[in-house]
Amino acid sequence: MDAVGQERWSQAFPWLTRNSLVPRLQALLQASELAQRSSASTFRAMGRVDMAAQADGYAARVREDLDDPLAALWLHAMERDLRAAPTLDALLDSALTGALRLMGANLGNVQIVVPETGALRIATHCGFSQDFLDYFGTVSDTASACGRAAGDHSQVVIPDVAADPDFAPHRGIAAAAGFRAVQSTPLTDSSGQLRGVLSTHYPDAYRPPDESLQLMTRYGMLIANTLTPAA
Repeated sequence: MDAVGQERWSQAFPWLTRNSLVPRLQALLQASELAQRSSASTFRAMGRVDMAAQADGYAARVREDLDDPLAALWLHAMERDLRAAPTLDALLDSALTGALRLMGANLGNVQIVVPETGALRIATHCGFSQDFLDYFGTVSDTASACGRAAGDHSQVVIPDVAADPDFAPHRGIAAAAGFRAVQSTPLTDSSGQLRGVLSTHYPDAYRPPDESLQLMTRYGMLIANTLTPAA
């Protein structure tokens, strides 16, 4: 992790940079990566290409954690908090709070998939008026950022809704709600099933840093995997 990454985490989550577990976590991650690489080599020698690919995948994910161990520590802390939530509503509130801090936003919402229709329904939010909640209460179109994220199962960033032609139908409510930029991350579990979408909104034209967006993608899968048994 470089000095810029250290500074980013120091500002957003001061307790992480003071945590004595970081060096120990790095050592454990290094040992885990080596073990997975060794397993992959053994499986290939045995002709088990499928198992070798799986081990390589695990090693690659561990390498991501090694590149930013504080991010890994934060994800583990968030997983603990999410799994400790006593109710689904509490879980979603905790998930949104973590995302707002991670993405540096004051506005945001979590939508969950309605099983019967496949539409998105707002389950929790921060900072929005009833007009916004009524307007986006149920979403099934692909013009909005959340609709695109759900349809494509991929993260969507609109740095300026005023300059995005596809978002044109929703510019009025965006102006009334006080946001100019938005990112929407699908909550897709490890089996590939879409559980919902988490969006954060910004008052001015803005694109979050790539590092934050990448971590938000990982966080989205974590939330989805936690939602799977709870939903």
